[in-house]
Amino acid sequence: MSYVQHLSVRVPWHDSGWGGTVCEDPLGNSSCTLLKKIGEGRDDTLEVTHAGKRFEALGVEPACLAEGGGFLSPRGHVLTRSHPYGHKKALAALSETLVDVPPFSAHGIPFYWLNRQNAEEMAEEQRILDFCGEAEKHAADKLGFEPRWLLHGDNQQAVIEAFFEHVQSEQSLVFFYLKHSPFEDQPRRMLVGAACVESLTMPGRWNGSERTAFPNHMWETIIRHTLRPDGRGGILLPVQELARLAAQGRDVAAALAVAPEREREFSYATEHVSADVAVAALLELKRAAQAARDLGCSVPERSRQWLDRQLGMAWRRRGPAPGMPAVLGRLGFEHPAFSARALMSTVPDGGDPWPDLEQALEDRGGPEDFRRLVSATSRGIWRHANGQSRQALRLLSRFDLGRKQLDQVLDRKTDIELFEDELLVNPYDLVNCTVDDGEPIPFETIDRGCFPDQGLAERYPLPVTVPLDGPLDRRRVEAALVTVLSRAEDEGHTLLPVEDALCRVAELNVVRPLDVTVSVLQGIELDPASLDDDAGVNWPQLTRTELSGGAFGYKLRSATRRRGWIRAAVRRLRDSTPHAVPKDLEATLATVLGEPDGGAEDHAAEIRARREKAAALKELYRSPLTVLNGPAGTGKTTLVKALARRPEITDGGLLLLAPTGKARVQLEQKADHPAHTLAQFLSRSQRYDGMHGRYLTTGEHSTRERFGTVVVDEASMLTEDMLAALLDALILPQRLILVGDPRQLPPIGAGRPFVDIERRARQDHAPARWPRVAPGWAELTMLRRQRGETGAREDLLLARWFSGDELMEGSDEVWAQLRRGDRLKHLRAVAWDGRSAAQVLDQVLSEEFEVTGGDAGLSFAYSYGATKNPDRTYPDFKTAPAECENWQVLSPVRGRAHGTVELNRHLKRRHRSQPLQQALHRFAKVPKPLGAEQIILGDKVVNTRNMRARCEVPGIWKKDPGYVANGEIGVVTGKVKTGKMSFRPPAHVEFSSQLGKWFPYYDGRGDDDPPLELAWALTVHKSQGSEFGTVILMLPEAAHSLSRELLYTALTRQTDRVILCHEGPLEDLLLLTNPTSSDTARRFTDLMAPAAPRQLPGRAGAPPVMVDTQMLHISASGVPVRSKNEVIVANILDDIAPGAWTYEKPLYGKDGGRRRPDFTISTHSGRTVYWEHLGMLHDPRYASTWELKKKWYAEQGILPFDQGGGPGGTLIWTSDENGLVDVPAWRESALQAIGRDEILQPRRTAKKTVTARRPPKREVEQQER
Repeated sequence: MSYVQHLSVRVPWHDSGWGGTVCEDPLGNSSCTLLKKIGEGRDDTLEVTHAGKRFEALGVEPACLAEGGGFLSPRGHVLTRSHPYGHKKALAALSETLVDVPPFSAHGIPFYWLNRQNAEEMAEEQRILDFCGEAEKHAADKLGFEPRWLLHGDNQQAVIEAFFEHVQSEQSLVFFYLKHSPFEDQPRRMLVGAACVESLTMPGRWNGSERTAFPNHMWETIIRHTLRPDGRGGILLPVQELARLAAQGRDVAAALAVAPEREREFSYATEHVSADVAVAALLELKRAAQAARDLGCSVPERSRQWLDRQLGMAWRRRGPAPGMPAVLGRLGFEHPAFSARALMSTVPDGGDPWPDLEQALEDRGGPEDFRRLVSATSRGIWRHANGQSRQALRLLSRFDLGRKQLDQVLDRKTDIELFEDELLVNPYDLVNCTVDDGEPIPFETIDRGCFPDQGLAERYPLPVTVPLDGPLDRRRVEAALVTVLSRAEDEGHTLLPVEDALCRVAELNVVRPLDVTVSVLQGIELDPASLDDDAGVNWPQLTRTELSGGAFGYKLRSATRRRGWIRAAVRRLRDSTPHAVPKDLEATLATVLGEPDGGAEDHAAEIRARREKAAALKELYRSPLTVLNGPAGTGKTTLVKALARRPEITDGGLLLLAPTGKARVQLEQKADHPAHTLAQFLSRSQRYDGMHGRYLTTGEHSTRERFGTVVVDEASMLTEDMLAALLDALILPQRLILVGDPRQLPPIGAGRPFVDIERRARQDHAPARWPRVAPGWAELTMLRRQRGETGAREDLLLARWFSGDELMEGSDEVWAQLRRGDRLKHLRAVAWDGRSAAQVLDQVLSEEFEVTGGDAGLSFAYSYGATKNPDRTYPDFKTAPAECENWQVLSPVRGRAHGTVELNRHLKRRHRSQPLQQALHRFAKVPKPLGAEQIILGDKVVNTRNMRARCEVPGIWKKDPGYVANGEIGVVTGKVKTGKMSFRPPAHVEFSSQLGKWFPYYDGRGDDDPPLELAWALTVHKSQGSEFGTVILMLPEAAHSLSRELLYTALTRQTDRVILCHEGPLEDLLLLTNPTSSDTARRFTDLMAPAAPRQLPGRAGAPPVMVDTQMLHISASGVPVRSKNEVIVANILDDIAPGAWTYEKPLYGKDGGRRRPDFTISTHSGRTVYWEHLGMLHDPRYASTWELKKKWYAEQGILPFDQGGGPGGTLIWTSDENGLVDVPAWRESALQAIGRDEILQPRRTAKKTVTARRPPKREVEQQER
């Protein structure tokens, strides 16, 4: 058979289907602008004017055509191309060249292959005979510099022709995929459709190429495909319909098709797709299509039939040996990919090439064309391999593995060694032994080799020692469970309950379904009770873990070992002898804090805050392990600074660490002591894998380091892997201090160790005691970020609703103030009222910062720190870096019209268009615009990666080694071209965290992960660890990403004021205060205590959610409450008034106000009793607001029980002042207030009784006889 090569082609997001029209809502499509050519070239004003019309109506070539935005257009179009180096003297003769793109076509450019460095590698692997390295050197010499792309036209042509050589008309498949889309939970690459390749049109030379110093070949190959809008000739998923459902709040994640990347099949714009990955992609499209239909979306039946036909053909073309290229590479073939194609071409579709390979290697026959490719070296390797090694190679050829993966397996360099005899017994150990590797082998890849379609499976049995026993073979089920556990870790879980694990196994996209039940698990001894939980061994991968209540769940062995390591370290630290606290410790703190200031009331608050800090600092010093928690602005880092001032601490070795680069910079500046990121520190001992971003526990004693005191700031960002690796890298320190806020967003990765350790440590603290200090635990509560305050700040009262903590008395009032539109000092709510997010943002900037349009962006520039330039019309941005965090827009998402990409683009379009046009001018002196977002001088930006970079100090012009962290925010300032310069200088950025230093940035000529992004708007995740003057928070009505922790994080970034811009009713935000809206509670972990999974009702009619109830306070009847003492109250009511009480039921007052009593009890006689539990009477502000609330109750006719109650109801309250919880007294108070005669007696549970069956009359007669 002739070899058939499949392709992938990247397309941009389009809101109405790629049919040759402008988007219906161009400004709502910010996803496409993240592709560089569209970001640079889209004319937003023009596209809005012609929204929904044909491209031809624009009168110019739309930017998205350059990225395949019209691949489903029934009309052809023409692309105009200009050579990127046409301005160079050597290529001055080149002129614009037109590319004809016929209907239903896309143009493909294999960027990876055309990269200079990669091209030489591909020439070897693919045997591109016409490629000449010397020609490249010649072209670079003529051009005057060496770009990263191939230059010489002959080489370009050779590589492009080699890339498309085996693409066969009507046989090769082309898969269309997205890199960016509006879906919040979009996979890294997302399939949108597939078709057959109808024809190819190869590119020619550039116009004028014959007159240049070297030939120049065009890159655009036209790929005409068979897909039509009605579903003929392929499949197009209804992604636009799904996007509309997602915008309405529907969960559409199951209907999004994940591109099954093995290496780079769905990267670099156009790439090869292997036969096995093509099968995987078709299976994924089929699964997603069915899920879309289940959501009510339309998928044509002819498309589904096309999928089934193509799947059958794809399986035959795949055959039984998709891993042959890697195997031939292992056997020493010079051009393994080329040789594999030659070998596969000698067998019919679906045939096994292994017999021909063996004959050729043993020089006893085989296809002549292939035999010529077999070297003496390859024959020697085969000759010296024993029978087991040969059989292992044959088995591995059944799986589509890369050469690197295959070598790691055979060289026993996987995370867990795998020997050949073990492989031949259980090929699924390829999954089990690599699950913790940087590049794990996917279960689906191995499963397609073990359980292909029925025809292949019957013709070519798997060459294993012990045949697989059907689709529920123990080896297959075990690997499936290992896989779902590993993927659950990516979601934050470190364990799974059995039911959850089985649901996930059933969702795996495989040919032979995995219908695993508890009975099946027991039958194959994979139920948790049959497994061990030994943390001292590393095999097998599947272990059990005990859940709350005595049941068992599943856990990976690596997670079990990691948990054991952390628990042991925590126990050793806790059992260590406490340190003596020096008498002058408070004096050190006083020196750091300086003299108190402010008025009388503020002075009292400051003194109280100092007392709190002093108590916490003593615990930090005393305890070998301390968890320090508190909201932003309470002074946690101040205590670290005080420790760093102690000579005995620094002399003993003080190590300051932070999880991220931005947090490291903040810690170093605030503590006035050098700090490192965890990755920087762990890299020294090979416990951090920078290539894959993995934190490693090696157990290597010789590389451990000794420090007296170790402090980790922003510890809520730590995963279990990070904490375990850190503990493994240290000789047990004298002090380990974890600093953070457990109410913030949980870490990206497995676990929530800071939360788990903090919750365990706080158990020894009586809630009513102040200061909030216990052995190994301290909590700061006094916010001093803003001095001169009297009373509780309304923005922080609002944030507390989303903290999971007990509410301050009077917290209801903040909602009432927002509803009334009261003018508040620190908080404001702005409704969208049917407007776009951009329009709302314009209003807020105008009213809060006097930003107007039509002034060439001057007022906008001034708002983030620029100053007036006395003699010129443009602003001076040299002062902006110090002030650029005056205000900050935050959004929960990047995509969509309310996301950060479009909001930044809107601000740039509205206020920075004139400077951009000036920067684009050929003779401009300012740096050239950077990237898809066209970043120019004066733009506010954020750095997106941790990197070392040489920086310049203005005035000194000395280049120093520097470091810039992911998340640092600054402004493009720096140099402009002078008469002495031949070229415009690069953009220089000065960051607010590194004033006086300029970091250069260059245009990478690519759109993948740019190092700089616009930063007037940031995602809430990106803002974590930052502080801004005013926060403008955009909250769309329907967003799956909204959670309790996300709102809390967003509402604690400001030092002065927060503007809440809400699309839906304010009341909807109250739903997010529910415990079921907690990201942290939705994670299952068991670091310090068994997990307690339980299903609770979702918010506002949403589906039920599984939560870990150890993170929540839940009554016996399943009602979530805010504190453990409220659980006691709820359980009392469950006992004496079952079904007659509700929690936090809104109570409307005569004044229009609304409060939420803790418990509302309805009696038989119609009386209502309101029960308030007071958990913070030790706080003077709490106590004073309680008095105000009692007064409000009285105004509504609700009087205390000891006053006989009132016409509006009876009020009772309890408190745990001084830590006393008197349950009998609470119960008696409730009985008296509700009335003993009105107590509803719980109905006794009916018991089933069994009576002897009276035999029928005939039986009785027979017995009597």
